[in-house]
Amino acid sequence: MYVKHKGYFQADKNATSIYSPRNPWAYIRVRNEAHTLRACLYSILPAIQRGVIGYNDCDDGSEEIILEFCEKFPSFIPVKYPHHIDFSHPQSEENKLYMYYAYVLKVVPKYEWLVKIDVDHIYEARKLFKSFYLAQKVWDMVLHSRINFLADENGVRIQSSCTEVYEGDHWLINNFGLKFEILYDRIEQLIPHTNHLISTELPSWHFPYQKDSRKIDAQKFQWVALESWQSSEIGTRIDKIMLKSDVMDTFVREFE
Repeated sequence: MYVKHKGYFQADKNATSIYSPRNPWAYIRVRNEAHTLRACLYSILPAIQRGVIGYNDCDDGSEEIILEFCEKFPSFIPVKYPHHIDFSHPQSEENKLYMYYAYVLKVVPKYEWLVKIDVDHIYEARKLFKSFYLAQKVWDMVLHSRINFLADENGVRIQSSCTEVYEGDHWLINNFGLKFEILYDRIEQLIPHTNHLISTELPSWHFPYQKDSRKIDAQKFQWVALESWQSSEIGTRIDKIMLKSDVMDTFVREFE
């Protein structure tokens, strides 16, 4: 597979192996996330050499962004799911979310590593690549931590209830014995092959409410200015640079 771009992986000869955890597939699924999509994809390039970008039911320009990106960086493969996802009244299994996720997963070869990338995150590529070194054995599962941010006319703020990082459904894992199951109507859950979990420092900025379908939900939470936010994890699991407005301004201005 031809890797056209450059990154931190060039400094580690082990990252050239297709079986190395330092060379995972980016496992990405998209539905109408044009606001943060391009900024996210470009943010992972210094850390990730290859990937699969699944998408479905896109009508906001996301498909065009994906195809343009994959043409420019051919080690990323676009996969359009051929069925509509219906959360309310699915007519068949193919219309359910977990089937879509499993369809995209099939692109990743067995026994190679994959890292789940959500495109409402902007990644600090050095920290993301560094996290790949935490996986030493094939049964290791690295869980990426996160905090919720909001970018609007008031600048970038943090969800006040997030006083420390939390692990969600972001992981680096080897592709064997994996399957997705329905957790709730709109949420899937990965059933991993391991319970050997490793947590990370904060490697990304999560903007869950930039997506049009979620913007109104931001009103349900309180948001505080970056300089007012406090956490006992600053300096340990949260690098101070992740809270600097001038750092975030460099990519927030790229939101569409």
